[in-house]
Amino acid sequence: MKILIGTNNKNKLAQFKRTLEKLVPDWEIVSLAEAGVDFDVEEDGDTLLHNAQKKAREYAESSGLFTIADDTGLFVDALGGEPGIHAKRWAQGSSHDRCLRLLERLKDVPEKERTVQYRAVMAAYDPEKEKSYVAETVVDGLIVDEPKGENGFGYDPIFFVNQLGKRFAELSKDEIDSISHRTIGAKKVIEDYLNENE
Repeated sequence: MKILIGTNNKNKLAQFKRTLEKLVPDWEIVSLAEAGVDFDVEEDGDTLLHNAQKKAREYAESSGLFTIADDTGLFVDALGGEPGIHAKRWAQGSSHDRCLRLLERLKDVPEKERTVQYRAVMAAYDPEKEKSYVAETVVDGLIVDEPKGENGFGYDPIFFVNQLGKRFAELSKDEIDSISHRTIGAKKVIEDYLNENE
């Protein structure tokens, strides 16, 4: 069986591949480029669920392949949930620029009050049965001042993961995969699919 990974983000693609190679080693994992899919799905919804399901469905319908995709947001309690689902589009520039803007917005907020969540919705879509599978996951942490680490992307250099005592970007790949919202969500939707299609 083939599974299409519905992202053009190389970091997400690598993490999805690691997860799926362990979870369904006999499946053929296909990137958008390998499937000849050369467009980005517009994330125009006002919820993570809408965007994740839209990406999975549109890429699946275009390729004819079972497809998995996600949408993730960063929710900072002290900012009323900003940047939220618009985390990538919240500020102009690079990921580093967005981290700096977030730190600027939080400069007067004590660190212990900088609670934050990565919230993600994972969606898979089976174009043959026109069936969607969905999982919602959360990782809790704190926004810390000094960006550190080389292994993450986005806000990972300033997202301190409570349960591991490090920033996301300081974690090894195995540590990331053990707690990541993306890994846990992917496992859930694939397991739901397998349970229905054994």
